[in-house]
Amino acid sequence: MKALSITAAIAALALGCSAARADADKPVLRAGLTLEVSTLDPVRATNYGENIIVLNVYDMLVFPDPEKGVVPWIAKSWDTSDDRKTYTFHLRDDLKFHDGKPVEAADIAFSMRRVLTLPGLVGGYLRNVDKDKIEIVDPHTVRFHLKEVDPTFVRALVNLKVLNSKLLMENKAEGQYGEFGDYGVKYLQNKDAGSGPYYIADFKAGEGLTLKAFEGYKLRPFEPGAPLEVKLRIIPEIVTLENKMLAGEFDVSLVSPSPPRVKIFADNPKFAVDTWPTLNNYYVVMNNTKPPLDDVNVRKAIAHAFDASTVMNKIYSGGVRLKGPVPETLLGKCEGIPTYEYDMKKAADYLKKSKYSADQLKKLKLEYASTAGSEAFEKVGLLLTLNLKKLGLNAEVKTVRWTDIVAAQTKPESAYPFVFFYDSARVRHPAPLLKFYTKKGWGSPYPSGGIYWENADVNATMDKAALLPDGSPEQYALYCDVQKKIAAESPAIFSHNDIRVQPRWKYLKAATRDGGSSQYEYRFETFRFDTKDADFVANQAK
Repeated sequence: MKALSITAAIAALALGCSAARADADKPVLRAGLTLEVSTLDPVRATNYGENIIVLNVYDMLVFPDPEKGVVPWIAKSWDTSDDRKTYTFHLRDDLKFHDGKPVEAADIAFSMRRVLTLPGLVGGYLRNVDKDKIEIVDPHTVRFHLKEVDPTFVRALVNLKVLNSKLLMENKAEGQYGEFGDYGVKYLQNKDAGSGPYYIADFKAGEGLTLKAFEGYKLRPFEPGAPLEVKLRIIPEIVTLENKMLAGEFDVSLVSPSPPRVKIFADNPKFAVDTWPTLNNYYVVMNNTKPPLDDVNVRKAIAHAFDASTVMNKIYSGGVRLKGPVPETLLGKCEGIPTYEYDMKKAADYLKKSKYSADQLKKLKLEYASTAGSEAFEKVGLLLTLNLKKLGLNAEVKTVRWTDIVAAQTKPESAYPFVFFYDSARVRHPAPLLKFYTKKGWGSPYPSGGIYWENADVNATMDKAALLPDGSPEQYALYCDVQKKIAAESPAIFSHNDIRVQPRWKYLKAATRDGGSSQYEYRFETFRFDTKDADFVANQAK
């Protein structure tokens, strides 16, 4: 019996070693999210989890680069007309979608038309493309004509995820788009039509999904140690997510830990904590059409009642104070921007200047829409509404699903009085963040589209800046002027530019800086495991 037990133990040990070697050959990245994933459609993705998924499943004509702006990707090169309104893109001829179909100009044209047809955030970045003048020159050449000069166009193409047109049309459902049916919307609720480094192997709404490496990927081949499978799990409570990290159930957290708990990871020798300034900018956007927010003095009072330091350093893990819609990292130095420090006396003084009486203010209900599943967003809401109540304003927090907030912002009558959120610089340029404060940005399906504020001088200055050489000092001087004009009327509360705090097990080399556009640091094929590390072997078995 004893000999048999020893033999069995040796066999079990050998089996365990074999499993460990197999895991080392095919490492699995396990990461946690807190917000729901409500769509896998790249046109409709809005929150950080959805963005991370689609950027790993789809590719683009150009790829963001922190230094160069963008670099060639599906497009190997492009030409621009003298009037800067026509762009011709020459495509690589060796790329395939996940089902083996070649990536061709027809797919690029289809993807662009789909973006410009369906309601969604992405279309706002590409609104200047003339949908009726998209040309397929040949299978590997596509041409776009712009309605007007747009200095952000090429950079904005990082948001155009290229879809398999044949696959979507074969799987279209009935819909309102004529021959295109529903444009594949129903299909993309739980499947993909991409050519990116990973494909969607499994998706369970409310729980998470599994991505697997696409063996035919050529744009950036997988190197040893790169994750060949990615398991993303939704854990609504940040503390639970952090505890699972500590227990080895996750390799990295895609959510910054709460400030008091950063030290737990920093003091643990098995973990590294990476920090870097992100392109995420936090705001409380206000619906400027809803009384009393149509009064500039009320908006300034509310701005002074916002305790940005507590939000930035106690609820979040630090940051850089915003003075306007565009952070200094994108705009550069801009002196003379009006600011609103936390000062309840100044808030009360501005409120006295309002056209509304104290009795009227008490009767006007101001809802703060707090994104369901975000503990931090709720804390910010409770802090702000408490201060507003001290001023005599009728403010309250309302928990709302993110998708419902996005839908509500598209109309002035349904847009919430307050929405706290972060607007990522999906395009590394000041113009997209500033356009929300012009009529061109009204009604965009994103919280900033629900501001409904404009200023004639701002509109004219933005139009003038678009015609100047992109990136020139003269152009950025105009953007600075726009920033000052916006801040002077306080149509939103400008909180802070985020600092990413990323705990990870030391056996994993992950992102350590921004990727040049929102969440692009989380292209998982760039991650690397030390597959010989004992903690890696132990955790992969969990």
